[in-house]
Amino acid sequence: MAHKATTQEVFNTVWRACDTFRGAIDPSEYKNYILTMLFVKYLGDLAKDTREQYEQRYRGDKARIERAMSRERFVLPTVELRDKAGKIEETFPATFDALYERRDRPNIGEIINVALEHIEDANKQKLENVFRNIDFNSEPALARHVTATVD
Repeated sequence: MAHKATTQEVFNTVWRACDTFRGAIDPSEYKNYILTMLFVKYLGDLAKDTREQYEQRYRGDKARIERAMSRERFVLPTVELRDKAGKIEETFPATFDALYERRDRPNIGEIINVALEHIEDANKQKLENVFRNIDFNSEPALARHVTATVD
C-alpha cells in the first residue's frame, strides 16, 4: 500500500526545498522560483489525480481519457529535448516529477526552462508570458555553488 504523506510531512518537505534556495537567490526573486515550482508540482499532481479518475470512469479507454484530459483547465504537454541539429533526444511529461528525475543533470536549469515554455505554449490563454521572466539557467540569479537535495 502506498504511503500517504501527512500534512506535516508535506510541510517539512516543502520547507526543506525552500531552504535550499534561501541565500542563493536574491530575496526579491525568491518567490518567483518557489511559486513557479510549487505551481508545476500542483499541475502535475492535479493531472495525475484527474487521469486516474478518467481511467476509472472510462475503464481504460485511452482515446476517451486523452480527449477528456485535453479539455481540462490546464494541459500538461510532453517536453521534447532536441540536440543542436533539431533531432529529438528525449521526451517526457512537463511535470515536477519528471524534472525531479533529471535533477542531477548539469543542464537542469535549461531543462526546467524548456518545460516551462512547453507548459506556457500548451496553455496560452491562461499562462502566456507567465514564466518568461524566470530563468532557472541564470547563473547570476541562481548561485551555482548551491546544490539542492530534498528527500
